[in-house]
Amino acid sequence: MLLTLRTRLTSLVTTAIGLGIVVAGIATQPVMSLFCGSISTTSAWILSLGAFYYGHGVGLGGYLIGGALACALCGVAGSPLYLVKSLLGPKQPEPQVKMAKVKEAPVKPKKGLVATTLRAITRTFFRLIFLVLGILDTIIQTSFLDKKKRGATKEDRNWFWNKLYEKDEDYYEYEEVYGGEVQNDHQDELWIFCNGIMNDVDDAKRACKKVTEMFGRPCKLLHNPTDGILLDLLECLMGKTGLFRLGCTGPRKLLRNKLGMEMKKDCYKKIVLVAHSQGTIISGNVIADFNDGIEDKEKYTVEEREVIKKNMSKLEVYIFAGAAHYMSGKYVSHLECLSNRGDVVAVFGHIFPNILKSIWRNTRGNGIIYDHCKDHVETSNWGHSFIPHYLAPMEKGCFSGSKLATDYWLKNPQKKNESETSPLISK
Repeated sequence: MLLTLRTRLTSLVTTAIGLGIVVAGIATQPVMSLFCGSISTTSAWILSLGAFYYGHGVGLGGYLIGGALACALCGVAGSPLYLVKSLLGPKQPEPQVKMAKVKEAPVKPKKGLVATTLRAITRTFFRLIFLVLGILDTIIQTSFLDKKKRGATKEDRNWFWNKLYEKDEDYYEYEEVYGGEVQNDHQDELWIFCNGIMNDVDDAKRACKKVTEMFGRPCKLLHNPTDGILLDLLECLMGKTGLFRLGCTGPRKLLRNKLGMEMKKDCYKKIVLVAHSQGTIISGNVIADFNDGIEDKEKYTVEEREVIKKNMSKLEVYIFAGAAHYMSGKYVSHLECLSNRGDVVAVFGHIFPNILKSIWRNTRGNGIIYDHCKDHVETSNWGHSFIPHYLAPMEKGCFSGSKLATDYWLKNPQKKNESETSPLISK
C-alpha cells in the first residue's frame, strides 16, 4: 500500500516536472517554426527534452498536447528568456506622463472578498443561462420566423445576447485616465485606445499612459471590461465569428457611437484608434459598421454616405495582435496591423495562414479579411501583452517600419534602420 502510494506520488511529481518543462518552453523546433517563428537550434533542442520526457510518459498524444500547450503559453506570456527576466529582473517602471495640472483622484471603496466571489459565481451562472437561451433564440430567429417578425435592428434582434454581455464598459476622458489635466501639444488630434481581455480599468489606463509616454499624445480610453478569462474568450469567439450580428456587445456599441460623434467634430483633423487583442475585434466590427453605412445605398442617401466617408478619412487605425475576423482600411486614412509571429492570439486573426483565410467563414459567409492595410510582423518575437511584448520591443527597434515608430515615437533615433519586419501580407 505504502509502496503503491509512493510510486504514484513519484509518478505525479515527475510528470508535473516534465509538464512544467514543456509548458515553460517549446516542443520542438519544427513546431515552434510553424507557429511562432524562429528560435536557435540549441535552445529548441534543450527545451525539447522536457517535451520528449513528458511524451514518453503519456504517449504521443501527450507529447503533442504538451507541445501545443508550450506554444500557447509562450505565445501569450512571452519567450522562456523573457519569463525568466521578468521574474528575476527589476519591476518595470510606471509610464511617465507630463501633467499640466494634477488632480487628486477620488478613492473608490473596494468590494470585499466574499462580495466579489459571490458576484463572480452568480454572474457566471446567469450568463450560462443567457448563453443557452441566446443560442435557442438565434436558431428560432434565423430558421423559423419571417423577416418581418424579427427584431427591427441587429442590436435589438436578440435580447439574450445583449443580456449575456451586459458589461460595465465606459468611455474615459483625459482627466479620468490621467488623474488631472494632461499636457497636450496636439490639440487637433484625438487618440483613443481600446483594450483587450483580462484588463481591468487600471491596466487599461496604464496602457494609455504608456502610449502617451512614447508618442506624446494624450489618449482617451474605451474600456472593454473583463468578465473572467472564460467569458472573455467566449465573447471574442462570438464577436469574431459574427454571432453578435443578432445582438451587440456594449463596448462595440459604445465605440461606434463615440467614434462617430468624435469624427464629426471639426476641431480634429486626425483621429487615431489604437486597439489590442479583443479590442481589435471590437474595432474591426465598428469599422465594418461604418463601411456598411458607406456602401448601403438603400438605407442612406448619397449625401449621408459622403459624410460618413469624409469622416472616415480622418481615421488612422493601429491594430496590435489582431484577432479580428474583418479589418479593412478601405475608407480610413491609414491602417496598420502589428503582430509578433510568436503571438498565439494573432495566429487566429492577422497572421492566420493565408491559404486558410478563405476557409474560416463567419456568419456573413466571409473568410478572414485584412485588406488595405500595412502589415508588420516581427518574426522572432514572442508574447501577446500590449506593453511588454509590443510597445517595449518597439522602443528597442522592433516594428521600425511602422508609422508609429517613424512619425510619432518621441525617442526615435534620427538614423532610422531598415525595417526588420516581414514583407507585407496584405495588398
